Amino acid sequence: MKTKVLYSLIAIALIISACGSDGGGDDQPDPCAVPVSIAISNNTNAAAGQSDGSFMASATGGSGTFEYSIDGNTFQASGTFSNLAAGTYTVTARTNQGCSGTEQVVISEDGQAVPSFANDIAPIFTARCATSGCHVDGGNAPFAINGFGDVQPRAAAIRNRVAGRTMPPGGSPALSDAQITSILAWVDGGAPNN
Repeated sequence: MKTKVLYSLIAIALIISACGSDGGGDDQPDPCAVPVSIAISNNTNAAAGQSDGSFMASATGGSGTFEYSIDGNTFQASGTFSNLAAGTYTVTARTNQGCSGTEQVVISEDGQAVPSFANDIAPIFTARCATSGCHVDGGNAPFAINGFGDVQPRAAAIRNRVAGRTMPPGGSPALSDAQITSILAWVDGGAPNN
């Protein structure tokens, strides 16, 4: 009888040892006890109408290796996301232990890109302004348009005349709305030699 009691006590001690004193059997710490938080860095806006925005997400907390996803798409090992249009994105970070967190990221859209003088503005001036009798050497206009050096110092005055539709003058073919918009955007963008 003493042997049976002894074996019973040993069995009870083994059960308590295996299950823990609370009877739960799992003395491992919760891998998600520390909440997952996501920091966003290197947030780059998208150019007007383009999908060239980007950001980097970096997660902390939880336990294990992180992987990342935006808007419920496929998870990836890197927290870098690129080729994004302007908009709001939900980034999710999760660990291989099942811990996860989310964060909202806004990619803004930069204002309209400044038109290029060489590619957009100079061809307008060449075709519509530097014509016989107008903005050429010896023409009726107060100055010739032979390049950037002639235009840039007068950019504000040109802008006012173009916006007021007095350049080109009456009797000459008018600039199109698209040409006017390009010239105004170029001047408003600082009239760069781009």
